[in-house]
Amino acid sequence: MQDKIIKRIQNLTLEQQKEVLAFLDTIPKDGLRGYSRLSAKLEIDAVIDDKSHVRSDTRDISASGVYIKTDMRFRTGKPVQIAFSIPEHDIPLKLHGEITRIEKDGIAIRFNEVNPNFKKALDDAIWKTKEE
Repeated sequence: MQDKIIKRIQNLTLEQQKEVLAFLDTIPKDGLRGYSRLSAKLEIDAVIDDKSHVRSDTRDISASGVYIKTDMRFRTGKPVQIAFSIPEHDIPLKLHGEITRIEKDGIAIRFNEVNPNFKKALDDAIWKTKEE
């Protein structure tokens, strides 16, 4: 299927390719989520509610949030400060968020007040990592 799509796009004019790209940009990249998720085991440091320090691995990450593996128990709504690095990006990312979901093996964190340009850069880095 992808080969067929690529061949069709290669035969379009540059202007037509731009129109296709503009259309594709309107489609959410990961089902109902606004951003694609990368299933990845990244090292992450988190401080939850200014009290508990968690050093763990991620299960997945997107430009809007992250899932951290932990057996520690927390409540939803608690503020979180996190620091992590994306593969092939040397600069550690430091973000604030809040716990939105709790599961038996970890917690889901939604990033708060992330600049749209930063979200796009993070989403692009995740997509690049997915394509490699």
